[in-house]
Amino acid sequence: MAVQKAVQSSADEIQQLKNTASSLRNELENLRFEKDAALQKAVQSSVNEIQQLKNTASSLRNELENLRFEKDAAVQKSLHRSADEIQQLKNTVKTLRKRIENRDQ
Repeated sequence: MAVQKAVQSSADEIQQLKNTASSLRNELENLRFEKDAALQKAVQSSVNEIQQLKNTASSLRNELENLRFEKDAAVQKSLHRSADEIQQLKNTVKTLRKRIENRDQ
């Protein structure tokens, strides 16, 4: 009877150890899964942030290019106006000279 009780006690302990090992294995699997999920989430978050930064950089680059184009157009327009004004002034000077010359004659 004592041997049978010892055998039963050992069998109970073995079963408890098996249950504990199984439980620890399951917990370890769950932790691995959670770690992998957290890693994937972090990677996806980084990918999203990188894409947003690329989009922002592209948008800023386009805006800068547009501003450069507008500035160049404004400079050209200003130069054209100045050239027109200079030509008008030259024509005025020429006309006034002719009038003065005609008076003197």
